Amino acid sequence: MKRLGLNREYRSRLKILPFNLSAFVALRYVRSKRTLNIINMVSHISLTGIICGTAALIIVLSVFNGFENLTRSIYSAFDAELKITPKSGKTFFVDSAKIEQLLSTGDVENLTLILDENVLLQYGDRQTIALMRGVSANYTAGTPLGQYMYVGEFKTSIKNYPSLVAGYGVAAKIGIYNINNDRPILVHVPKREGKISLNNPSTALNSMDVLAAGIFAIEKNLDETYVFASIEFVQELLDRKSQISAMEIKLIAGVDPDVAAKKLSPIAGSEMQIKTRFQQNETLYRMMRSEKLIVYAILILIVIILSFNISGSLSMLMTEKRDDIATMQSMGATDKLIRRIFISVGIFVTIRGIIVGMLLGLILCILQQYFGFLKLPGTNMLVNAYPVQVIISDIPLVLVSVFIIGYSASCISVFKTRLGA
Repeated sequence: MKRLGLNREYRSRLKILPFNLSAFVALRYVRSKRTLNIINMVSHISLTGIICGTAALIIVLSVFNGFENLTRSIYSAFDAELKITPKSGKTFFVDSAKIEQLLSTGDVENLTLILDENVLLQYGDRQTIALMRGVSANYTAGTPLGQYMYVGEFKTSIKNYPSLVAGYGVAAKIGIYNINNDRPILVHVPKREGKISLNNPSTALNSMDVLAAGIFAIEKNLDETYVFASIEFVQELLDRKSQISAMEIKLIAGVDPDVAAKKLSPIAGSEMQIKTRFQQNETLYRMMRSEKLIVYAILILIVIILSFNISGSLSMLMTEKRDDIATMQSMGATDKLIRRIFISVGIFVTIRGIIVGMLLGLILCILQQYFGFLKLPGTNMLVNAYPVQVIISDIPLVLVSVFIIGYSASCISVFKTRLGA
């Protein structure tokens, strides 16, 4: 009898390569029912494990992408594309010549002057500490903060009288829920110079009053921290004429922030530092990426554990098909060809699980993205449902990772199982 799988003349006549032959037999084994129910059960469990693992990887990575995108959108309302600050000290004097040079580079669309300081706000008998940010008149041209107004408008003056815009949390602490221009807010800061009188401690404070122009609501931590006023008001309050703490830059669309930072650095000077939006919150963004990597590693470990079902299923299948193995050996099939057949069985199960799991994960992500079935706990949230964003580069990462795990589990199982009786 001519040897099936090894005789070249026979293979040439059938036009079947050993790989195609092993795939053909493997497909027969995949589609055929097992004689023992336990083998069918383990096979279904292994397929379900691959499906669930693949779907979970795509869903969880997409949710992390959604939260990262949400965080970027939140902080973009506060953090400029580029921020120039002094390397030492809190403030520096405004240099009009440098500002003109920065604006003339062709990369800068808007430049805003900033002066930050902690202040004590008093409204009636209620008080709270807040971070007051003094901004120049063109501030709203470089930030989307005006889109997050809860009530009122983003104005730093009302009929030539100074006003502020408070975060929702700050406004709630001092009891401002509606805009009332008949009752001003007192702003207190310690004087830079002078002695404190124990008989009258209030003489150690600079105090000015402002009106409430609006309340913004964007994110809890930011809402409970910031209030905005005109930079002229803050400079007068702090007795820091012509001094600022930062310059915020909005770039022309299409300009790369990293490239622009290097270009503008010589103009800003060696005593200044320029940070991109990522660098301003580097710890936060690195933490989010680390969390995503850790969760990915945990899910991969779960998929590895689930892949043990493939090993068990293939071992039992090889035991069940020992008569077929003996027949193929008698017809001239080599151990290599036989092992390739059963490895192909594991590969087909893995590929089937990957395809179904990928489709299931993508469908669930799309449904969540458009309908938001899964809600976030709590009521004080910027979004009501879990944010989801599918990034194309995550899909091949998941598919390759799961395939390697399934292929490795198949090889380990097949090569550890003895062929024949």
